[in-house]
Amino acid sequence: MNNKIVWVKIQAQNYYSVFIKLNDIGITIYDNKKEKDYILIKTAWKDYKRLKKYLVSYEIELYDNSGIFKIKDIIKKYQFFTMGIILGIIILLLSNNIIFKVEIKSANKNIQNLLKEELKEYGLTTLRLKKSHHQVEKIVNKILDNNKDTLEWLEIKYDGLIMIVNVTEKNLPKDLETYDHCNLIAKKDAKILSLNIYRGMALKEINDYVLKGDIILSGDIIHNEEVKNMVCATGEVYGEVWYKVKVEVPLKENYINYTGKNRFNLSLKINDNKYDIFKSRIENKKTEEINLYKLNDFEINLVKEKEFVNAKRELTEDEAYKKGINLAIEKINLTLNDNEKIIYQKVLKNEVNDSTIYLEIFIATKENIGEVSIIKGGNVDGSESSETNNE
Repeated sequence: MNNKIVWVKIQAQNYYSVFIKLNDIGITIYDNKKEKDYILIKTAWKDYKRLKKYLVSYEIELYDNSGIFKIKDIIKKYQFFTMGIILGIIILLLSNNIIFKVEIKSANKNIQNLLKEELKEYGLTTLRLKKSHHQVEKIVNKILDNNKDTLEWLEIKYDGLIMIVNVTEKNLPKDLETYDHCNLIAKKDAKILSLNIYRGMALKEINDYVLKGDIILSGDIIHNEEVKNMVCATGEVYGEVWYKVKVEVPLKENYINYTGKNRFNLSLKINDNKYDIFKSRIENKKTEEINLYKLNDFEINLVKEKEFVNAKRELTEDEAYKKGINLAIEKINLTLNDNEKIIYQKVLKNEVNDSTIYLEIFIATKENIGEVSIIKGGNVDGSESSETNNE
């Protein structure tokens, strides 16, 4: 390494005094070049180290360096940033292979304990290696086979360091089982699309139209026009529900224009406090975070900072029209859960006035329209000594 020949850049205006000092400390010069305010000398690596030691009043650095020497200099110059990146990469690799936390999405403690034991048996627990997608599917099928009377559906997926377990119980929800007598009624005007009966008698069928409050499933079990039993009617009823949404979209709007200038940073999050490791050089920015490591309330995140400027633009009527439809769809989607969706939409009204487009949009959705109505004081003989309370 000491015999490696390198070019060295020395900041100086008095070239002759520099060469005198080089001669005094015995530096071997193989070649040299003079520039406006610095000189370049070609010398051995060991002599470059001696220059750095003795000529401390001059600014000295390697010039046009390459190979392992250049890499070492870059690492030394940016050692803290480099260490942070290396640490982040190591943690990222670990996070792709280690389970740090298991989340079972069920409020039922018995189901949680059951799944914890099952998952532990197959090696799916904290601080254990993750299984492949194919292995997880086989484990899910085995757990469902072992618990046919308890579990309806099971899903295992990874989200960074966390293994999330989604589960649906096969038995009825416990809160419904505590009611002795109840009906399942419509909580909205709708057209019935699907009907899944767990308990009770159906008074409505698929494609029937119902009004809010209509009984869909009755808790009275009737045979030969006689009430034989009273239960809490339960089931799943999905219906087509209708909305009219009005939106206004200005033809002139403010928007964010990204410049394409991006910077990367590292941040620490402790409890609710966040600390950036490096000072940001971007004034107006949007940030995107990738979690590298998380343990309880401590996180390390890789942060991408995207520079933007505020700008204005004028929409065409067609652009405003499409934007209005999307806004209406977003508004309805906020009221729907994962199993509900928009079926179709139709624009009923489209007007432009004072640089604003006005839309009225008809939207049809598929929603769970069933609602439990508890009946108090009912009698098996069918006498009308009951009152209904809607949950």
